[in-house]
Amino acid sequence: MKHEEILTALEEISDKHIKEAEKAPKKKGRRFLRMAVAAVLVVVIGVNVLSAPMRIRADEVAKASESRALERPDFDDYKDRDKWRADYDAWDTERNLRSETVAEARTGLHDFFTEGNNVFLQVSNSENKLWSPVNAYIGLAMTTELTEGETRQQVYDILGVEGAEELRKQVSAVWESVYQDNSHEVCILANSLWLEKGLQYNQDAMDAIAYHYYASVYQGDLGSDKINKDIAAWINNNTGKFLNESTKNISLSPETVLALYSTLYFQAKWSDEFNESNNTDGIFHAPGGDIRAEYMNKKLKQMNYYWGETFSAVNLGLKNGCGMWFILPDEGRTVNDVLNDGAYMDMVLSNNYENSKYMKVNLSVPKFDVASTMDLSDGLKNMGATDIFTETVADFSKITSDLPVYLTGANQSVRVQIDEEGVKAAAYIEFPGAGSAAPPDEIIDFVLDRPFLFVITSNKIPLFAGCVNQPE
Repeated sequence: MKHEEILTALEEISDKHIKEAEKAPKKKGRRFLRMAVAAVLVVVIGVNVLSAPMRIRADEVAKASESRALERPDFDDYKDRDKWRADYDAWDTERNLRSETVAEARTGLHDFFTEGNNVFLQVSNSENKLWSPVNAYIGLAMTTELTEGETRQQVYDILGVEGAEELRKQVSAVWESVYQDNSHEVCILANSLWLEKGLQYNQDAMDAIAYHYYASVYQGDLGSDKINKDIAAWINNNTGKFLNESTKNISLSPETVLALYSTLYFQAKWSDEFNESNNTDGIFHAPGGDIRAEYMNKKLKQMNYYWGETFSAVNLGLKNGCGMWFILPDEGRTVNDVLNDGAYMDMVLSNNYENSKYMKVNLSVPKFDVASTMDLSDGLKNMGATDIFTETVADFSKITSDLPVYLTGANQSVRVQIDEEGVKAAAYIEFPGAGSAAPPDEIIDFVLDRPFLFVITSNKIPLFAGCVNQPE
């Protein structure tokens, strides 16, 4: 039995992966097959929105459901006032029900996000670390539609739900709450599942994934040049071609039988953009030594300043209603100290955080383009999802009884860029300043000139989180 892993559309394809892709063609009669979960995460601004229709040559097993959120009725589009009122009431009822479901989901979601941040963002060197909590949450939730028994129950436990109906309801509500798609602001999540040609599958399971998880399901000759191009086209279509250079290198192993891809495409501008003429060159105190960085500056900006026992923070608003938190450890503290303390998540996720003050802030934020690729499987095992990655006990019988399947990894690639206009990719940022004590009465300086954390949120749902050790 060969141990193959699925190449993923990550920011960079390693030589190791390429060599694995060149191994021998599929052999019939294999007893055990491996399935790897891949997540491609992108936040983008200033590029074209989803463009030309993609051309997929693989057979479509199930078509992804489109957003089911009702659009707010525009009174000017109606001749009949009663019809408008009826449609408006339906829209308002649907929106309120979704908001209530998201509120019910937040306890489990926030526990998952908080523990995940602590597991995946802890740093032991000078590297940047990024991940997308909401993407990992939805990707992990999808596996419950493929698994049975203890394998599925472990995922339920991690996500804080009792069963399939509760999880489906919560995922759909979270998805619709986050989803945006217009000419200026975009936050689009997409999933796809790819099956090997000839693999027997459960159509009900495929339809459930397509509907409840908005996933397209395809079947074809995985590992062939045709399907490699199909997957690249799907990723490019769902990320505004932002990963075009890396998707050219997609080459699945010939022994791949199942592959899952998940993308998050985000585009938003700052509510109050930076003026490039105010940029300055300065020092960033990276763990490996001082480096030069270009800082974006705002003088005497009126905003809320936040603090805890180990950190200080500010939140920069985006025009789509999202926000980007910059969290700076206090002098003598590290990013790991802030993560271990956990109080910053109360600030990010609650509506009633006490330690805040509206005041004048001199803000300096380094421009950066940071990226991180991680296999989340070890962290997910530590959080309780062990069976899904264990060959001898994983139960994927809900998707197919043809051959046993288990996960070999949960690879996630994240990239973030920020500039004067807004957020351009997947990123992590940090703020300098006082932490455990209340700020002075009038003015405080926030200079992100050393390692910091960032969290990008939508409706109190963390989309991206990261630790920036060196802006690049």
